[in-house]
Amino acid sequence: MVGRSAGRAPAACAALACVLTLAFTVAFALAAGPGAAQAGERITDYAVELDVGADGTLVVHEAITYDFGTTPRHGIVRDLVRRERYDEDHDRRYEIDVLGVSASEGTPAGYETSVDGPFLRLRIGDPARTVTGPHRYDIRYRVRGALQSFAEHVELYWDAIGTQWPVPIDRASVVVRTPAPVTRSACFAGAEGSSLPCAQTTADGGSARFTQGALGPGRGLTVVVAVPAGAIEPPPAPILVERRGIEDAFAVTPATVGGAALLAAAGLGAVGTLAWRRGRDRRFAGPPTDAAFGNATGAEEPVPLGAQDAGPVEFVPPEGLRPGQVGTLVDERADLTDVTATIVDLATRGWLTITELEPEGILRRRHDYRLDRAGGGRGEPRRYEQVLLDALFADGPSVRLSELKYRFRPHLERVRRALYEDVVERGWFRTRPDRTRAVWRAAGIAVAVAGAGLVALAAATSSLGIVPLGVVATGLALVALAGRMPARTAKGSAMLARVRGFRRLFDEGEEDVRARFAERQGIFSEYLPYAIAFGCTHRWARAFEGLGAEALGTAGWYSGTAGPGGLDAPTIAAAMDDFDTVATGTLAANPPSSSGSSGFSGGSSGGGGGGGGGGSW
Repeated sequence: MVGRSAGRAPAACAALACVLTLAFTVAFALAAGPGAAQAGERITDYAVELDVGADGTLVVHEAITYDFGTTPRHGIVRDLVRRERYDEDHDRRYEIDVLGVSASEGTPAGYETSVDGPFLRLRIGDPARTVTGPHRYDIRYRVRGALQSFAEHVELYWDAIGTQWPVPIDRASVVVRTPAPVTRSACFAGAEGSSLPCAQTTADGGSARFTQGALGPGRGLTVVVAVPAGAIEPPPAPILVERRGIEDAFAVTPATVGGAALLAAAGLGAVGTLAWRRGRDRRFAGPPTDAAFGNATGAEEPVPLGAQDAGPVEFVPPEGLRPGQVGTLVDERADLTDVTATIVDLATRGWLTITELEPEGILRRRHDYRLDRAGGGRGEPRRYEQVLLDALFADGPSVRLSELKYRFRPHLERVRRALYEDVVERGWFRTRPDRTRAVWRAAGIAVAVAGAGLVALAAATSSLGIVPLGVVATGLALVALAGRMPARTAKGSAMLARVRGFRRLFDEGEEDVRARFAERQGIFSEYLPYAIAFGCTHRWARAFEGLGAEALGTAGWYSGTAGPGGLDAPTIAAAMDDFDTVATGTLAANPPSSSGSSGFSGGSSGGGGGGGGGGSW
């Protein structure tokens, strides 16, 4: 049985280790173990021959007569223990070579081997054929590392029949042949840990024989045989493998820390170089006016770090840009604020109307808005605007925002994609900013995963597990910088400078704004969507305090709960902030988801090497 062998430390383990071991054992059995024993299955005879060589090798011949009963099965599975706990710091390894498998006439004897944790698994049979009734299987294999030397004797302490068979065994027998006379022998039968002797134990010269009647499921048979010291040369010893701990895998030394730091510095330097070369905006070379409007030669240069080029104040949107385009150009993201600013812009241009509905709910805090599609308006909708209109009114000319909850999210992604495509078509970016971020983020994740793999490999095979952490750090740095990798073209930077000039209009003193636009009817509504995109609706509204709905230009596209006559600029600004909040939460909503001691002193069944078990499949 795994976990009990000659020379082991006490079998007690920490509670957490036991729980984890049990959990892994159950998961292993469910995932890949032999099929559960069927009613009527049993082993009628289990005969084992153990031949100890003069060189210390052990040749095992198991003759298993397995009765499958009336349920068709393909064959049997035999799990041979290849590694088990020896002491607190070591595991004991058995080197196993399968010499062959044969079977009674008419019984499929083909087999496959695989390693499953501490076991070498033999799957014997034919997946294309089934068998019933009794069948005999003969399994031969060689084991190195099975014997152990003591001061006065060499000992074989071996679980000849393991305690992991799930079927009863009617008869069990073991014969041990040695290259020198047997000086002492013992046998234990029963469940793991049992010290009950076998039914019969005899020794004569260079052989010992052990027999046992019925063994129930989970019961095994362990033998202990000794020959004089010096009978086997060289003196055999267990094959021990150091059990590595976290401190072994991740040794903190000047070499490992220095290696990790050097690797991290190289990786981070490479990431910084990439960000410097690929993630910086371009601009037209020359004075600020050239940066904003272009130059005669088209010469370009990288935008210096920290530079915030802004053109002169512009009093109209540059080249007729729409709020959604402005917002996407400024922060390189087609976000929800750009979408809601576009909805308001479409309303101010006459393509739809927005009506605030009376608050609902017990506390009257549940706000909702109705959108009604209009027959036409000013300025033909751009492609992303048309996608938005068609998505909002996919089910009819009138819709409440609350009705779009959980239903609009797929449409939202199409709207954002169309916005990204728009800014690329205008030459402001070489590739879509969202795709650029995704590519660099994926590259960073790939590097981090590769680094984690290197950490695991180094930790498993050496004490250098800390060194590849520099690769992981490089990958994480790529992920962190992915958001800064989209780069504007010179044309995009020029337009950004002009947009910043346009934004200065919204940052001017309130009296100056009123003076410039006092004679322009409806300018408040016309520029309100840009104020939403810039995040300064209240500042924009303060410049128009005291004006009525008609002068503000809101009468044709917005109706509030106070009625058109009771609305002023601050009230409209507050309403648009609320509309932005409600629309953002609604349109983006996703549907809910769901050690070595002698076997003669304290020996027991299952306490030796070898063992294991099996079953049918």
